[in-house]
Amino acid sequence: MASDLKRLDEVYRHIRLIRSGEYPVIQGNAAGPGGGYRIVDRPFQDLPEPNKLSILQDAVDWSGITNRDQAHILLAEIDPGLITDAQRRRLIEAAVATPSVLEMLREAASRSGGRPGKDKGMEIER
Repeated sequence: MASDLKRLDEVYRHIRLIRSGEYPVIQGNAAGPGGGYRIVDRPFQDLPEPNKLSILQDAVDWSGITNRDQAHILLAEIDPGLITDAQRRRLIEAAVATPSVLEMLREAASRSGGRPGKDKGMEIER
């Protein structure tokens, strides 16, 4: 299954908007001088990588985008070395995942008008 090209354009446009914005972060230290915490707005590029990843995963509408393409886009937008091992592993696994046989059959069926196995004269044996 391939991502919808129109949706890919929309995703990249939305990411550009996100990258140009500022986001609230909690800053401070209760034990430090003046004590307490405060909320300040920071440019996207100044956020910690796990925060960037969360914003991109949650704020972008990923409908019409394959998990593999989403993972590739996210890995390109953040520094994978600065996120947790679990986050990095999930993204890399999604980025290198190969389509399942069922996904390939569905894609072939969609190309052949809903008849699995009829793509390019091929038939599935039962």
